[in-house]
Formats: sequence, C-alpha cells, structure tokens
Amino acid sequence: MGDEDKAIECEDSEPSTGMNHTASVPQETQEETIMNLKGVDGNEPTEGSNLLNSSEKKLQETPAESNHLQRLRQTLACPPHGLLDRVITNVTILVLLWAVVWSITGSECLPGGNLFGIIILFYCAVIGGKLLRLIKLPTLPPLPPLLGMLLAGFLIRNIPIISDNVQIKHKWSSSIRSIALSIILVRAGLGLDSKGGGYGVEKGVPTLLMAAGSFDDILAITGFNTCLGMAFSTGSTVFNILRGVLEVVIGVAGGSLLGFFIQYFPSTDQEKLVYKRTSLVLGFSVLAVFSSVDFGFPGSGGLCTLVMAFLAGMGWASKKAEVEKIIAVAWDVFQPLLFGLIGAEVSIASLRPETVGLCVATLGVAVLIRILTTFLMVCFAGFNIKEKIFISFAWLPKATVQAAIGSVALDTARSHGEKQLEEYGMDVLTVAFLAILITAPIGSLLIGLLGPRLLQKVEHQNKDEEVQGETSVQI
Repeated sequence: MGDEDKAIECEDSEPSTGMNHTASVPQETQEETIMNLKGVDGNEPTEGSNLLNSSEKKLQETPAESNHLQRLRQTLACPPHGLLDRVITNVTILVLLWAVVWSITGSECLPGGNLFGIIILFYCAVIGGKLLRLIKLPTLPPLPPLLGMLLAGFLIRNIPIISDNVQIKHKWSSSIRSIALSIILVRAGLGLDSKGGGYGVEKGVPTLLMAAGSFDDILAITGFNTCLGMAFSTGSTVFNILRGVLEVVIGVAGGSLLGFFIQYFPSTDQEKLVYKRTSLVLGFSVLAVFSSVDFGFPGSGGLCTLVMAFLAGMGWASKKAEVEKIIAVAWDVFQPLLFGLIGAEVSIASLRPETVGLCVATLGVAVLIRILTTFLMVCFAGFNIKEKIFISFAWLPKATVQAAIGSVALDTARSHGEKQLEEYGMDVLTVAFLAILITAPIGSLLIGLLGPRLLQKVEHQNKDEEVQGETSVQI
C-alpha cells in the first residue's frame, strides 16, 4: 500500500511539473534571444544586435538630418524661402529706394550729390551697427551698435575713394542732426539695461537714473548753448549770462504751453489718436529746435521740447507707451544718420596729436570728477555701497546728446567764416567724438557686468509677473 500511495503521488505531481516546464519555455526562449542579441559572453554584439542598434541610430539621427535638409531645400527652392528670400527682399528695397529718389532728384542722387551721400551713409551706418552686434565676447555684454555707426561714418570720411563720392553739405548735415536732437529730447531719458532683468528695481535705481538723466540733458544743452553764445558774442559777459537765463524761461514757458495743449488735443474720442499725438509732439519739437535758432535763442528750443514731452506724457498716462513705440521707430531711422554724420566730420588729416592728447586728458578728468560727484550725491540717499558704486559708473557712458550738439560749435564757426573759430569748433567736435568712442563701449560693458553683481534682483511672487518699461541706456 505504501508503494501504491507513492506511485499515485508521483502521478499527481507529474502534470504540475509538466505545466511548470511548459510555462518556463517562453521565458528561457526570451532569455536566449536576449543573450543572442548581447552575444555569447554578454559583451560582444552579434549581427542581429548591430542591425537593431543601427536602426535605432537612424531613427535618432533622422529628425535632425531632415531638419537640415528641409532648411537647405527651403533656401535653394524656387521661388526661394528663408535667408535667401530675406536677403533678396532687403537688397531690392534698398536699391528701389535709391532708384525712386534718383528718378525724382536726378544728379542729387548720383555720386557726389547730397542725397546719394545721405543714403550711402545711412546704409553703411546701419550695416556697421549690425556687424558690431555680431561681435560677442565671452562673459561680456554686447557692445552698443552706435559705436559701429560712428566708426562707419569715420571710415567713409577717411577712405579717399569713398570720401570723394560720398559728400554731404554742411547745411544738410546740420539739419539732420537737429532733427535727431529733437527726437532724442522727445524720448527724454531712457531706462537702464539692468531694469529689464529686474536688477535694482526694488530700490528705485533705474527710476533715479532716468529722472536724473532728463535733468542732465537739460543742464548739458542749456549750459552748452549759453557758453556757445558767450564764445561767439561781442556783447558783455553779464548780458550773455542774462540771455542764457532768458532762454531757460522762454523754453520752460513755451514747453509748458505746448505740453498742456497736447494733453487735451486731440481728444480721446478721436480716431487714430496715437498717430495724431505722435505727429503733434514730433512736429512741435522740430519746430521748437529750428525756430529757436532763427529767433536767436538756440538754448530754448531743446528745453521747450523736454518740458513739452514731459507734460504731455503725464497727461497721456498709460497711453504714453504707444506713442513711445512710434517715436522709437523714428529714432531707429535718425540714429544711424546722427552717429554716421558725427563720424564723417572727423578727418585724420585734420587731427593734431597734441589736440587729441589734450582732449583725452580733459575727458579723463571730467569723467573722474563726474564719478566722484555722483558717489557723494547718493551717499545719503538710502542706497548701500554696491548700489552707490553702480550708480556712479552708470553715469560714465556718453553718446546721444554729445553727438547731437558736438558739431554745433563747428557749424556756428563756419557761419562766421573765421578760420580760428573753425579750429576751436573742430576741437569741440573732437572731444565729443572721443567721448562717444571711449565712454560708450566702456560704460556699456561696466553696466552689463556690474549690474548683476552689485544690484539685487527682484523676486516676484507671481511667476507670470513681468517688469514693464523700456530697457535702454540713456548715454
């Protein structure tokens, strides 16, 4: 009986063993397949694994290769697309602009004519600014495009073959610079690059610099015109000083009147409100700058424009940003002309080494005094030591106002027709040129490097919150 019981137990256990064996066959087959893919020793790949890996690589490389092929096909397609299409379109527009002006003005738009010189100078200045943007130094902020515009004009003047064909009359260049000055004054103080990243906003550093920049423009332009009037006048010194004060009074009064007028005219219910406001503020600013010279009070025009734009902006409130966008477009057009013309006024042949050395020394002393004075002025304003250092160096760069008024002394001297006065005016222009050439790139680099290191960045509780405002540098 014991043997029979054992036999029965063996028979009962055999089916279960067979089932387990049958179930384990697929697992063993999968393991063998995996081993075959890995190789006998588990390291060396077999032919099957090579095919599988190569197919996986193709699947990974196909999207990138297809993107490159697609871009190449778009570039070489007929009609073209992408970069080639943009290049052809832009070149066609530039050539068409010249052709239209030539068809109207004739010889003025041919080599040696004024319009030809202005168009070529504009093109070269724009290209110079864009080329300078392509220069990217590691760990350093980009250089300001205005430096490339300035150098483009300088090269046009000092390359004989080009300078013989690109010529602009002094009356034309002076008028263009005056229009550019009007636009600069309307914009009235730009923001700081650090504001775009949120640096120093909490302590009001950008607000302080923007407000102080407007007052700095007022003092610079008013003081320059007062000193210019004293230098070229034949009357007494007291009369010239009183005349400067009178220019300030006329400028503030005229700007206040025009500013309040633009606040209410046009009314808010009119169509194309932004365009009408922009036309009025730009028209009045250009009229103020030009007419003030005709009436013998050149300093009042710039001050009138500043006060008018300030009061108009206060009345427009939130709608001011829309007007600023259109004015920024006008500035994009006149900025290359302004800096290109300043560069084109400077000739290497007319520069004397002793004059350049004296100008650089004067500029260095002035910048040092400016930095120290700024630091002392903000010592009791509630800023920490890092913010005081940053504010002091933020006043270093100079460009826009210097470019606009730097050649005024030379233009005035030319109108008097005296050789000695023209030499003095050329010295003033040289100082303005060197101020832009030296302080603009150095100041821009210092602001970009010191801002994130010396200023505290605002941390917003809401991630969607953005810091609004313009992020340029008033220089």
